Amino acid sequence: MSTPKKILMICGYRIFPPSTGGHVHSTTIARALARMGHQVVVYCLAGRREDYSAGALSQPVRRVQIEPGLVEETNLGVGFGLLQTLSRRFGLPRIGQFEMLRRGLVPGRLRRELRHADIVISDFPFCPPVPGPWSGKPWFMISHELEFRLFEQGSPMERRFAGWMQNVERAAPGRYRDIFVCAQEDRDFFRAHDASGNLKLPYIRCGVDCRSYVAVPGDRERMRSQLGLAADDRLLVFSGSRYGPNLEALEEIKAFCRTEAAFLAEHRVFVLALGSMVAAPVREGAFIATGPVPEVLPYFAAADAGINPITRGSGSNVKLFEYLAARLPVISTLFGVRGTNLVPDVDFVPYSPEALRPALQRFIDERTPQQWREHADQVLGRHFRACDINELVKDALAERPEFAR
Repeated sequence: MSTPKKILMICGYRIFPPSTGGHVHSTTIARALARMGHQVVVYCLAGRREDYSAGALSQPVRRVQIEPGLVEETNLGVGFGLLQTLSRRFGLPRIGQFEMLRRGLVPGRLRRELRHADIVISDFPFCPPVPGPWSGKPWFMISHELEFRLFEQGSPMERRFAGWMQNVERAAPGRYRDIFVCAQEDRDFFRAHDASGNLKLPYIRCGVDCRSYVAVPGDRERMRSQLGLAADDRLLVFSGSRYGPNLEALEEIKAFCRTEAAFLAEHRVFVLALGSMVAAPVREGAFIATGPVPEVLPYFAAADAGINPITRGSGSNVKLFEYLAARLPVISTLFGVRGTNLVPDVDFVPYSPEALRPALQRFIDERTPQQWREHADQVLGRHFRACDINELVKDALAERPEFAR
């Protein structure tokens, strides 16, 4: 039987409760480690905007017990908070944060956690190993995607730093005991830059805790009533944060709702943009947007399918695994299902951006809503081990003896 470890996960900023796909990936990994019996501390170098209120300076640390065995501590000191603000305001990568950690310029409480930890995990390559007496401890990294690929596709400012980010990621195999990868693309990249040849690069794909996506009885009816939907209306949900590829896909969805208004009205189809892609609630014909919401599960319960219109990006989409865990049939671009074993026409309805209407017509004609729900349940059953983060983490850690000794 394995001995529980004291695991420290270092994050750039507060991740609980999750507000982005990256947060979902990080928080579910942390929860899975705690549920395996390890003692997990998530140390966040900075808070979110709302954490820096007038009273925050008098309480420079936010420590929260998330669940048994899992604590999140957030540093609310001015230094890292200012770096976070500047990075967001000017669209810069977290260069300042990276350089401070690389030089050992970190809060005293992080040093204390580093001394106590058996294993250290960096969440993203922006959190490099901190030099000090803990340097000999097993230090791992979680890769969510290849960040430099995102910068190459991003704003002019982001593109300027794509080379810097690529150099950081090229150096990552030499900095860590191993890297937990999320897709074949980042695995191939890190393998190519592993001079030692010692990395195993275990997969922790973007799964979710499938147990937490079971709807509460009555949520579907209550939420559909709030959204003003009738029992025979069909609701497609597109979940996402203010991430470039999401925003681009959102504009295409909005344009589709305008140009195909008559088709959508005839078939009583509505599209719900769920999350912070839109700043505030909006309703325009068949298009509905929630703005930021405290929880997504009631909206998934109200939906009849999940749509993933993404056509660019890196890694894989957490939203896809959320749809599957919520027992929603999936309508997706082929790019949207990258990093999975989902089979087109068997596990999901495929479509290309210019041919969304035929895919929706197929979705309407092929099965009733109840039949689609039964189909979605079967799809989850076939792909459960590839969707459930607890299973994914167990499989990944089985490749690393440091977690079992």
